[in-house]
Amino acid sequence: MTPVNAMSLDEVRTVADAVLYEGYLLYPYRASSGKNRSRWQFGVLGPPSAAPACFGEEPDMAMQCLLAPSGSPAAVTVHLRFLQVQLREVQRLGADGGHTPVAELTVSGATLLSWEEAVEQEIVLPELSLTEPADVRRTVPGGEDVEQLTGADGAPAGRIVRRRLPLDVRIRLAATDDDGLLRLSLTVANEHPGTPGSKDEAIRSSLIGAHLILRAHGGEFVSLLEPPEHAAAAAARCRQRRCWPVLAGAKGSADTVLGAPIILYDHPEVAEQSPGALFDSTEI
Repeated sequence: MTPVNAMSLDEVRTVADAVLYEGYLLYPYRASSGKNRSRWQFGVLGPPSAAPACFGEEPDMAMQCLLAPSGSPAAVTVHLRFLQVQLREVQRLGADGGHTPVAELTVSGATLLSWEEAVEQEIVLPELSLTEPADVRRTVPGGEDVEQLTGADGAPAGRIVRRRLPLDVRIRLAATDDDGLLRLSLTVANEHPGTPGSKDEAIRSSLIGAHLILRAHGGEFVSLLEPPEHAAAAAARCRQRRCWPVLAGAKGSADTVLGAPIILYDHPEVAEQSPGALFDSTEI
């Protein structure tokens, strides 16, 4: 089995980032841009009560992939990556010492806008055994951070308050035998308990750009796009829902799978012409 080192895993993350951020910021990268005021996104897992009320996306995604065990007890490490929405509120300092929320504030020649940001999150479940199902719940904490703003003269001018809602995530993994291969079934669900009253509230309780990276231990993944003849029937039996697995990492390797909210080809790469974080997956 071709080993995967830290650098190759970072390369997979780089490809995944193009998916993670696609639609979150579109050129020009300004909140005032019409495209950014009406953003759309791949891989949104909304709170369970949002979809029936037409406020948000479905709360879950699921994928199946094939693993050829190599003799030792097989296991997989699961990386779930997504964005957590963060509300950025700019507040002006008043003469009475109080703070008033404003749409924008100019401080030292720079205009600061109230808008939505995002925080990258990654949940790692190391070396889950495939001998029995796994059912894991994780809570991503919310929070509030305050950044004080001062003018060119050093006097207080206002502040930026950033707020995040907590997220409740459930990850389930099971393995079944399929013609001598292991068919892995993986489900990710947003289990936020609240009921949002609007689309804006729903998106703040959503996982944004959710995708998976799986690393095999004691086995190799099988391509579902170009399966070997002995695995073709098993590959045809795999079912996907809002998440499509492809081989990832260095060409020729088979120990990493990327489960993306868009359909990619095996071993996707970011074009050499795109060395920076362009957040535009059209060059994958």
